[in-house]
Parts: sequence; C-alpha cells; structure tokens
Amino acid sequence: MRDSLQKMGAADIELRPGKSGQFDVTIDGDVRYSRARTGRFPTDAEIEDLL
Repeated sequence: MRDSLQKMGAADIELRPGKSGQFDVTIDGDVRYSRARTGRFPTDAEIEDLL
C-alpha cells in the first residue's frame, strides 16, 4: 500500500496497525476513507481519487 501511495505522489505516509482489521486513510488529519464505514477495503482507484 505504501508503495502504491508513493507512486501516486503522496509524500508523507504513515502506516499504523489498527484493531480488528481496521483500515482508515487519513490525509492532513482528516479521515477520508474508513473500512468501518464501508465494510470493505478501498480499491487502488478509490485511494488515488482521495489524493
């Protein structure tokens, strides 16, 4: 995931383990994607759209 984000131009990437399969994408302190809300992991295209 980190490599994909860096290829898309994301500069500062921090990956932290979550609880129970938690997966959130936070950009500039704002949660932009939450697996808890959607019930699934994002696609690469969805992540790219967030950037």
